Amino acid sequence: MEEEEAMFTGDTDLPRLHEDVLGQGTAVFEELKTYMASLEKMGDKASVSARGYPGHGPVIENCKSKIAEYIRHRQQREEEILRVLKYGSLDSSQPGDTKPSGWTPIELVKVIYAAVPESLHLPASHGVIQVLNKLEHEGKVTSDEQTGRWSCSSKTAAL
Repeated sequence: MEEEEAMFTGDTDLPRLHEDVLGQGTAVFEELKTYMASLEKMGDKASVSARGYPGHGPVIENCKSKIAEYIRHRQQREEEILRVLKYGSLDSSQPGDTKPSGWTPIELVKVIYAAVPESLHLPASHGVIQVLNKLEHEGKVTSDEQTGRWSCSSKTAAL
């Protein structure tokens, strides 16, 4: 609604989303690349003072800022996964096990979500898999379908 500087942020923009794009809860999506493209598109359309109306939960007063926060969060998760794949640790100055054979998604989760209860590791692995699929599409990581292990691509490893 342009005249009110309002944006409906529920799943109308993303047919594969099972939750709100923005708002309460966790976004559940089938393809991270599509989700990120939708966030960027909404961010481009939202004015600085736009309000967001999610399908569930309270109105988002500064929708553009919230969209930028979601994008930063997803980019941060991508960076964390790449650091663990490359250095075996979230801290590149303190390398850990680099696992030459690669990492399974659950092994990545155990490093990235170390402070999260183990009962939440399996659900977290689904998000990690989405990030890995996006990174593979971008040529940043490779997967071994036989072992289910992931590693940095040669171009990412050289960085």
